[in-house]
Amino acid sequence: MIELNIITAFLTSLISLIILRPFAIKFNLVDYPTERKNHIGKIPFVGGICVFLGILISYLFFIDYSKFSSVLLITASLILIHGVWDDFKNLKAQTKIAIQVLVSLIMIYVTEVKLEGFGDLFGVSYPLQLGVLSIPITVISVIALTNAINMIDGLDGLASGVILLGIIGIICFNLPLEFSPFSSILLAAASALLPFIFFNVAPYTKMKVFLGDGGSLFLGYFISWVLIYSAENINNFTHTFALWCVAIPLFDFFTVIIIRVVNKKSLVIARKDHIHHQLENLGFSKQLTLLLIFGFGLTILIIGIFVEKNFPALSFSVFLILFLIYLFIRMINNFQEKN
Repeated sequence: MIELNIITAFLTSLISLIILRPFAIKFNLVDYPTERKNHIGKIPFVGGICVFLGILISYLFFIDYSKFSSVLLITASLILIHGVWDDFKNLKAQTKIAIQVLVSLIMIYVTEVKLEGFGDLFGVSYPLQLGVLSIPITVISVIALTNAINMIDGLDGLASGVILLGIIGIICFNLPLEFSPFSSILLAAASALLPFIFFNVAPYTKMKVFLGDGGSLFLGYFISWVLIYSAENINNFTHTFALWCVAIPLFDFFTVIIIRVVNKKSLVIARKDHIHHQLENLGFSKQLTLLLIFGFGLTILIIGIFVEKNFPALSFSVFLILFLIYLFIRMINNFQEKN
């Protein structure tokens, strides 16, 4: 059954990419080259739709029903729809955030899954409980990571690869566990991502597809809730390890926000100040930039697994130190660029 789950997700995603690509061009669901986007030709925004279909079909036919997974897919489809709408109409940032808040509240209300606490931060004996702040902090966390994935989606294969890396981290950490509807849907998601990544990094314009805002927001929302569920419901999966699984987008997201605040720049206007832009500015090719970021992400994930397994009380402190080192390097680079 697991094999059918994986194969179905892969083939559905692949077939959807082949079928929907020409329809996206026909209905103008495409990305045009601009000063900030230097790709060649019109690239269809169907990646997120195809990945979603891969997960959905696999879930409907080969994965046992679970309330959390069902509601996750339903609410994620709403995020996907609003993202595709944004690809068409270029919605205001306030509108997008309002929709994300509403959908997240629906997810919390129906599933009752939310961040109840932060676990044993800094090795404290008693877990930090959120109490009445549980719902607002859960919503803020989901929106932050959802948009972190959306913001980092500026290089072929990057956003989808980061999500795939996070899913691999979750699965590897839980290898001793028996397969469940939750682990099965993770395998389906990983499998559905593979055809898209191939099409996304393809050097041929007639093959290439993008996630678009629909896809990147959908994947960010999906991984956000997967991590929250894991931290709250899976033994030994800590809240801190959830951070390790998505370290790259989180490092980039908070660093960009801090630098923009320091430079008194808008937080919502897209700029070339993300990690992949910085590496490209240093003269690295797109392919090498992608490999360097993946290598960095994989290294951090391995460090996270090692620390969690051997020194769990130090996990958040190590994560914070690595972030501060990254932030310091980026701040130095920002200062040099200004002078």
